[in-house]
Amino acid sequence: MSESPLKIAVVIPYFQRERGLLRRCVQSVLDWRAGLSIHVIVVDDGSPLPADQEIGDLLDNGEIVIIRKENGGPGAARNTGLDHVPRDIPFVAFLDSDDQWIGPFLGDAVRALGRGFDLFIGDTQRTGISRTRFQWAGSPEGNILPEDHPLIDAEHELYEFAGDFFDLLVRRSSVISANAMAYRLDRFSRNRFPEGLMQGEDRFFKLQLGQSLRRVAFSPRVYADEGEGVNIFDKSGWKTEGYLRLTANYIALSRMVLEEIRLDGKQRAFVRGQLADSRRSFVAAVLHQLRHRKPLDWSLVRATLRRDPVGAALFLPNILRLAVGRLGEKGGRPAA
Repeated sequence: MSESPLKIAVVIPYFQRERGLLRRCVQSVLDWRAGLSIHVIVVDDGSPLPADQEIGDLLDNGEIVIIRKENGGPGAARNTGLDHVPRDIPFVAFLDSDDQWIGPFLGDAVRALGRGFDLFIGDTQRTGISRTRFQWAGSPEGNILPEDHPLIDAEHELYEFAGDFFDLLVRRSSVISANAMAYRLDRFSRNRFPEGLMQGEDRFFKLQLGQSLRRVAFSPRVYADEGEGVNIFDKSGWKTEGYLRLTANYIALSRMVLEEIRLDGKQRAFVRGQLADSRRSFVAAVLHQLRHRKPLDWSLVRATLRRDPVGAALFLPNILRLAVGRLGEKGGRPAA
């Protein structure tokens, strides 16, 4: 009697205005399934372009389902997808609706997770960035270099991560793309994305997962072609209208990490440094809006300072630091 094949679920949060993106995304899952037993859950997060108009004809065999909900952001959409994964499916992966797989990610993920690893990650290519995600950092210790880790499957280029993976996540969570990570849902069934954040929710999820991982496998294969995304905060650079909200979001994220993630002394100091940078960036954004007589969301300013009493106490000192150093003209992206 042959064993039943291992199953994997794919959760796709969906909110798009451009036709064809979701279909391309889902088709890439089907094209690279490699004979696996899959269950694709598309979470229509109140998308202006309904999911069933894009992929309705692909729903016949039951491998693909659409869950509809009111718009709540990517974290809430992924959580809804996780809540609908059937109990007999032990593994889960994510794929954003504007991205697509360009390699055998699902097959390699099931192969690694089936060997007892808790997490499998692969490399990806991001639009507008020449280097792949594993190579983004400016220093070797922030990157994943295959030669530094044991090779466990030469045919499929699978490696076992050697070293402190959680520490790497604290310093550079962007080494993992949500589009090329799969983990054991049967072991981490309670892990969820924070729904109050509109940016960085995946960073918190990675750290929450990472603090309990025992074994991690990876491949340097480039599995995903990542688009620019639809999250307005992705494009909220210095002097843009969304920068104030972006910095407020990163203040909340850093405080959440400090309060809810188990960190050692050096890791805690690192995150505190990120929080300090975000607080200064928030003040710089306020000063920029006032100096250039642009509309300022005072309700957001008040809410941010109310939720962050230490940041409120440092508000005036940060104004003085920015004035002396003229950093208010430089801005910069808050640390994620």
